[in-house]
Amino acid sequence: MSEQTAGATGEPTGIPSGTYAYVGIVALYAATIVLGLALTDEVAGMGLAMFQDPGDVGNVGVFAVMLLVATGVMVAAFRYGYGEALVRVFLLGSASTLTAVAFVALTGIGEIAASGSVLMGLPTSPASIAVAAVTFAVLWVYPEWYVNDVAAMIFGAAAIPMLGLGFGPFPVVVLLIAWAGYDAYAVYVSGHMQELAAGLGDLKAPIVFVVPHSLDFSMRDPDFDLMGGDEADENADDGTSTEDQSAESPARAEIALLGLGDALIPGMLAVSAGAFLDAPVVVPALNANAPAIGALGGGLVGMAGLLYLVHRVEGAHAGLPPLNAGVLGGYLVGAVAAGIPVTTALGL
Repeated sequence: MSEQTAGATGEPTGIPSGTYAYVGIVALYAATIVLGLALTDEVAGMGLAMFQDPGDVGNVGVFAVMLLVATGVMVAAFRYGYGEALVRVFLLGSASTLTAVAFVALTGIGEIAASGSVLMGLPTSPASIAVAAVTFAVLWVYPEWYVNDVAAMIFGAAAIPMLGLGFGPFPVVVLLIAWAGYDAYAVYVSGHMQELAAGLGDLKAPIVFVVPHSLDFSMRDPDFDLMGGDEADENADDGTSTEDQSAESPARAEIALLGLGDALIPGMLAVSAGAFLDAPVVVPALNANAPAIGALGGGLVGMAGLLYLVHRVEGAHAGLPPLNAGVLGGYLVGAVAAGIPVTTALGL
């Protein structure tokens, strides 16, 4: 979910409304993908690729079904008021598990079950289990915006290589195009994801990056309402959408948000490019070749376009179309710069 709001409090005179918050959002987006690239070799060595045959385009369908089922279950839980506590336990448990994956990848301490095991991705040693348990406890007891942001960045960085290593160039390109279309449908046609966004906001789970315009803001305020109450139902947002509205609830007018999915899905292409395209590594610390760096840079261009759209056109806007377009464009530019034909880069 990506959404930015126009309201601001406590900013110096002459600084455009929301500037600092937007800079923070962009920084979190970039840092998540960069850290994901940096962890790719370690995650690959741990055997944690989501799919064992990255060239199988059928992986796209499997992944899409998984996301749609999860979305449907959560929307039903929020709409009918059943199972919300279980949804929160599941989300915080997933975040904690992936944080343990990042910890093991960064430090080499502890163990995570590899692909092929029924426990794939779960911590299986005292150290990794302790990291997951402590993370879960902190997120449950103290869901402040900066705690959630750090957690989302860390576990998002672990998820990006797990996903990207499971998709070769052609499948991941198909996924980016298909999911951008789904995002546009969910925002401009069905609107069902606004319920999901509002429900996730109530759960205060680290699924969205939240950056306030003022440091006085707190997500732990009992009156916190991420999506602005009933007005949220009038505008669609699917986890990758953006909106510019200042005359809403106090919480809504004081924050900028970006859905974690807006970093995960574009980041997959950068990881896939570095893993599967035969091109010289240009940034050794990230094991990134020119197409991977191009994907990262293109995503930032897409983010700039998204922010421009937010401020120029009132209402809800799908975020993945501009983000994924930028990522794909940057990826292809990087591929050509590395001497890779466009058809090869696209997996054709």
